[in-house]
Amino acid sequence: MKKLLSITMIVAFMLSFAACSSGAAAEEAPTAEEPAAEAPAAEEPVAEEPAVVDTDNPLAGKAVDENGDPYLLGYVLNETSSGWMSANLGYTKSLWERAGGEFVSYVSDYDMNKELSMMDDLKQLTPDAILVHPSDSAAIAPAVQTAMDEGYPVFAVDMAVTGAEVNSYIHIDQVMLGEACGEYIAANFSAEKPAVILEIAGGLQQSGAQQRMEGFHNIIEPLDYAEIVQTVDTGWSSDVAFDGIQDAFERNDAINVLYSHSDFMMQGILEGLRVKNKLVPAGEEGHIVLCSIDGDPTGLAGIRDGYIDAIAEHNPVLHAAIAVNVILAELYGQEYEKDYTLPVTLITAENVESMDRWANLPSGEFDSWPVMNQVVFPIPSR
Repeated sequence: MKKLLSITMIVAFMLSFAACSSGAAAEEAPTAEEPAAEAPAAEEPVAEEPAVVDTDNPLAGKAVDENGDPYLLGYVLNETSSGWMSANLGYTKSLWERAGGEFVSYVSDYDMNKELSMMDDLKQLTPDAILVHPSDSAAIAPAVQTAMDEGYPVFAVDMAVTGAEVNSYIHIDQVMLGEACGEYIAANFSAEKPAVILEIAGGLQQSGAQQRMEGFHNIIEPLDYAEIVQTVDTGWSSDVAFDGIQDAFERNDAINVLYSHSDFMMQGILEGLRVKNKLVPAGEEGHIVLCSIDGDPTGLAGIRDGYIDAIAEHNPVLHAAIAVNVILAELYGQEYEKDYTLPVTLITAENVESMDRWANLPSGEFDSWPVMNQVVFPIPSR
């Protein structure tokens, strides 16, 4: 394992198409007048078929061992109801199975006791590698440490494990996500137009939510023209976000900015604003400036409708592509980094339609999504 690596990269979705090599073994001419009674002649060497590279699926055959047996990857995660987690799970599974491996997932629905039990259940299957996206970054650490002590390589994606050193952690800088939203607010408000901010937080028991709060506060708190008047810990619940909106505007009708830790709560946020007669598109009097994180289909629709001003993109597809390649490197005995930190892109009305946006891929059709040609950690060779 090596030291932390922060990488600035350019990501492009593309499929590489090239002519596949093909050919047949040349046939040898029969030996003339070969007596039937004689012992058979020594076998002629058989010409090998040339290797055929599946350019439509560059992962083909990558997740099988030397004997052709599939590697088993187990994924323990906290939920699949959000667009982010649904895409991350679906694409991870699709990539691993396209590589010829076997895949199993366990979803805890934020029940930490269930999540710990799932770690034990997964080990009964003797997986070749374990991937986690924990409900509680600290609470899962003992189970992760036990698995690693027993010889299982463990990888974390998006949410950290606090208290156990996993083989590799693939994530975006959650602090930078918050800072990107803070910088957007800082640039669009001033002493003449002060920002009165309501923060709709995720689950503050998770490292990701804590860091999204930290990053936003890093930018906003030094400003003399911006104030965070209330923070609502939603536990990533859209319903709690709705209730928080109602309460916050009853307390302070001067709120003119909303910062949400995730598009996952956006349905509750937008409905809450509608009920309070505060759902006004950009450019019209009374518009509430709204900045969020993720860039899921609900978030992109909000930008198109004018209700959301900016989203710090958090790309589950890129996370999955890198995680799969790093896990393959572990199974091949190759080197990789302890940490892969991904860059942040700000989505606005100007770039919302780009196919670089993960939420513009066909929803749920994971097997049709291209194998990402990313440069952070390319597909390893054996």
